[in-house]
This record gives sequence, C-alpha cells and structure tokens, in this order.
Amino acid sequence: MCAQGLARYRYAVIKGCMPLAQAPGCLLQLGLVTPPPDDPRLLVPVAPDVALDELLQPLEEDIRRGRQRVQRARSDFSSVQAMYRAAVREARSSVARIDGEGVVMPTLEKAVRSCRSELATIQPLGERNAFDLEDPRLVPRGVTHRTLYPHAAQTNAQLLRHIARVEEAGGHVRTVDQVIGRLLLCDRSSAYLVHSDGSPHAGAVEITHPGIVAFLVCVFEDAWQRGTPVSAPVVRAREPVIMDEVERAVMRLLVSGHTDDAIARRLGVSRRTVAGHVSRISQQLGSRSRAQLGYLIAQAEATHDGAEDLAAP
Repeated sequence: MCAQGLARYRYAVIKGCMPLAQAPGCLLQLGLVTPPPDDPRLLVPVAPDVALDELLQPLEEDIRRGRQRVQRARSDFSSVQAMYRAAVREARSSVARIDGEGVVMPTLEKAVRSCRSELATIQPLGERNAFDLEDPRLVPRGVTHRTLYPHAAQTNAQLLRHIARVEEAGGHVRTVDQVIGRLLLCDRSSAYLVHSDGSPHAGAVEITHPGIVAFLVCVFEDAWQRGTPVSAPVVRAREPVIMDEVERAVMRLLVSGHTDDAIARRLGVSRRTVAGHVSRISQQLGSRSRAQLGYLIAQAEATHDGAEDLAAP
C-alpha cells in the first residue's frame, strides 16, 4: 500500500466511491476497491478483512497442498523407515561379539549341545586352550561331526590322542596344509569365529546372518574336499607323507615371501620347526641365501608340475 493509495482508499470509504481514473494501482492489486455492477466508471471500497481473505486464499491453498505433499511424503517414508529400523536390528543381532575367556567356552559348549544335525569345526594349532572343543562327547548323538586340522597335527602326540577320541565318538577328522583361523559351524545356521592370540581382545564372534554363514560353510566344504583323512591307528605309518605335505606348504609360503614367524602361525607349528624345514629345503636345493632359495623352490615346483603333466595320460 502506497501513501497515495492509502489516502484515496480513505476518501472512497468516506464518500462511498471514487472515480476509476483516480485509483492508484496498489488499491486494485490488493483488492481494496472493486467496480459496482451498475457503473464501471466508479470503484467502491472493500472491507480490509474481506480483501485480505480474498488475497490470502490462493496462498493458503498452496500451503494446504504443500502440507498434503508433506504428509504423503511422510506416509511414503514410514514403511521405508520401519524396514530400515528392522534391518538395522537384524544386522546388529546377526553379528555379536563374545568377550572374555570365561564366557567364550560356555557359549561354544552351549552351541555344540544345541546342534541338531551337523557340527563342523576348523582348529588351528599353536596355543591349544579352553577355546578348543576338548570333549567330543558334548556333540549330541546323531549329529555329524567333522573337524579340520593342519597337517602338522599328525606329528603332535597329544593332539593325536585327541583326534582318536573324536573319531571314537563318531567324528571325522581331516588335515590340510594350513588353516587360517578357528571356526565352529552349527547346523549351517550359526557360526563362531574364535580368536585366541593372547591379546586383550581375545574372544569370539557369533554370526547368524544367513549370507555370511553360507559363505563360511562353502569355505569349510572347500577345505574339507582338499583335506587328507585321518585315522589314529595308521597315523604313524603315514607320518613321512604328511611331513612332505607340511614341507611343501612351507615351500609355498616361502615363495610367497612370508617370514618364518608368519609361516609358523599359518601352519600352527613353532618357529623352530619352520626353521628346520627351511634348513633341510636349503640343503636339498643347494641354496646359499633366502632370495636364492625362493627362486630354486619356484623352479623346482615348475619342473615337478611339468613332469606330472607329461606323465598324465
């Protein structure tokens, strides 16, 4: 409202009308004056509240439509938000930490007892502690029990006695060249990854996420197919063969650039054992340095593989 428009509007209110030619544009834009039906040359005043209602009606309609759009958007996102919250809860509950040595073993024992059809475990060597399944009788009757150990397990008298107890209880044991961690799988529906390296963070992780469990089952099955069956009564007769397999595993890890400490951790043997294997391999191949040893091992492996290919039918 300009000053002239305010003055002319006051005049129109007092006189009851005003000439159209004298009306400022602001009065027309604000709807404060309107032509009467009988004389288009005149303008009569409109009450401010009526003019204001007419002016604000389209704005309020825009606001109403905007609020409806907001409400629809909130309604559309309500189902998404509910799904998201449920998925977050599921993700959080599908992977749970288990901390403390006094909690891990009871949890694992309870998981073993709850198995109904199948139990599969991977057991590294090194520090055998309470995280290992010491009593195979915990496995319920009728449950298939399979366990994987590294080949070096067949040279450990204490572990051989444990393997014999597992097999006497109906379990099956195989060994592979190396295992990378301790794993327990129950009925292909839950998994436990156990880390017991002596650090303050030693403990376990319980996994119930179907995708992750299915992946770990595939890892176990692949290793099981590559494994060497173990039978305690004939272990000693097979010991030289197993020692060759351990030595070949040492050779492969040497070529990959692993240190003796890293190889010992991967194979579950002592560093002194690894050093003994490295020394024997070096003598057999005539190596004078670590770098030359890696080259000679790779060359020997290539020659061996080539000979096998030629001998194949």
